[in-house]
Amino acid sequence: SPVVYGDRVFVTSHVKDKKSLLTLCFDRKDGKELWRHDFGFGVDQRTHEKSNLAVNTPAVTKDAVYVAFGNSDIARYSHDGKLIWVKRYMAEFGDPKMAWGYAVSPLVLDDSVLFPWNHHKGPCFLIGLEKGTGKLEWKKERPIGTAHATPLLVEHHGQKDILVPGQNRLTAFDAKSHAELWRYGEGEGPYNGEIISSPVYGDGIVFLQLWRESRIHAIRLTGKGKPPEMVWVSKKPGPVESSVLYYRGLLYALMDNGLLVCLDGKTGDEFYRERLGGACNSSPVASDGHIYLSDNDGKTFVVKAGREFKLLETNELGERISASPAITGHLLIYRTDSHLYCIGGR
Repeated sequence: SPVVYGDRVFVTSHVKDKKSLLTLCFDRKDGKELWRHDFGFGVDQRTHEKSNLAVNTPAVTKDAVYVAFGNSDIARYSHDGKLIWVKRYMAEFGDPKMAWGYAVSPLVLDDSVLFPWNHHKGPCFLIGLEKGTGKLEWKKERPIGTAHATPLLVEHHGQKDILVPGQNRLTAFDAKSHAELWRYGEGEGPYNGEIISSPVYGDGIVFLQLWRESRIHAIRLTGKGKPPEMVWVSKKPGPVESSVLYYRGLLYALMDNGLLVCLDGKTGDEFYRERLGGACNSSPVASDGHIYLSDNDGKTFVVKAGREFKLLETNELGERISASPAITGHLLIYRTDSHLYCIGGR
């Protein structure tokens, strides 16, 4: 997905015929390309036919742009395009010959940049890289299992926790000491613990899935390093690839077959289940009382937020949308297979 910081838009791209992994920066005001850089290809990992090696969303801070790619390479740039460092995981941990590539996006912590190393053969780790150099700052061993979901940093009850999905569970680590705090889930289940949907947080509750196609769980964080309290579990499975959206007390789940499901955030009761379009991979976003949802045919559906389903508009860009849009002011920035679009009023 595109990321906006100030007047700059950052995206990554994979040019398959040239085996190039690109980081690109555009001007938010007029779409002019400001710079692009290819830091070298690394290992040629296999990916799914509908995917590539540039599915990871960048993470941007006031002085850095962190990018990751599906061959497990990660790098840091300055905002003006200077390459600061490159970290190639497979050179250090070996090639697990993943069938899908790594879709995890980097997570910036106070002391490091976090990137999980998960695959079906092991060993698996949770890794923190030094921000200034990219060198290994810390490492925690993890159970064997495949995971493509991005960890979530949550501040609650005066503490910061890293919530890491995967291995048929959600594991919490202290963001400062990196000590494991608790595990939610039995640690056993189908798909070798593979999870693609990332957890989301709102009003003290984390909404998550334990594996792809598992039911949606709502758990309340309690603080002081204690395990969370289970609030509810949905009656039906959640999405495979799309992450859920929590907005104004309601939970929205965009199913991979194009169904939109709306649940009560407090109880899990289902308000509606309505079909929008075709197959979907991107996650929904919300702004100003509207939910924006896109499918692989390039259609974006604008749905009114609330307990009753109301489709306000259907818009077509004519090219596949598999990334979530970035919201910046009154603008939406969409990324299709080969274009960036800036949409909105002045």
